[in-house]
Amino acid sequence: MTRHIVRLYIASASVLGLFLAWAGIAAHPWPQTQSSAAGAQAQALAQYQQRLQLDAALVRKLTVPESVQAPTPRVRIVTLPPLTTTRTS
Repeated sequence: MTRHIVRLYIASASVLGLFLAWAGIAAHPWPQTQSSAAGAQAQALAQYQQRLQLDAALVRKLTVPESVQAPTPRVRIVTLPPLTTTRTS
């Protein structure tokens, strides 16, 4: 074989090896470990969400629905005398 054919085979094998390694790393074949800090954050987030839901329920309980609120007053048209008077002489 000539030298350029060997170089072509080596280059194509290198590219193939690169893509195989990339696919293997992207597949995450190792087990996922959850650190204690991440577990504590997830627990704190769950407690925060529960507190927000309780607060939202309390707000819904305390607010008066629109149907129970007093109706808006009707618009009244009032005729008033003019503010300025002009005299013609």
